[in-house]
Amino acid sequence: MYKAENSDKTFHFIGGDHLEFYFKTIGAKVHLYREACLFDDDLGELKETFTKKLKTNKIFGENFELEDISGVFSKGQRYSIKSTKGLSGVLEKKKFSNRYILKET
Repeated sequence: MYKAENSDKTFHFIGGDHLEFYFKTIGAKVHLYREACLFDDDLGELKETFTKKLKTNKIFGENFELEDISGVFSKGQRYSIKSTKGLSGVLEKKKFSNRYILKET
């Protein structure tokens, strides 16, 4: 599925492209998406917890937890991400884009 490249601490697909995520609003709900080759993966609806973390809650499959670790003046630029299948790292927003690149922690 994906592996860590230690040289730049960025996660890559085995095919060589970096792993990108983005948020997409569907109706009044916000979903987390992972960019894939042909069709992007809808990772589930994000819901805010009491502690201000964002979580997906799927019965089957991988669940994600995101926490905004940006500074006060740069809210939404960096997120800590963890999944139930062992993925963890930091999502950093790309310049001039609404997408985030996964960096290893």
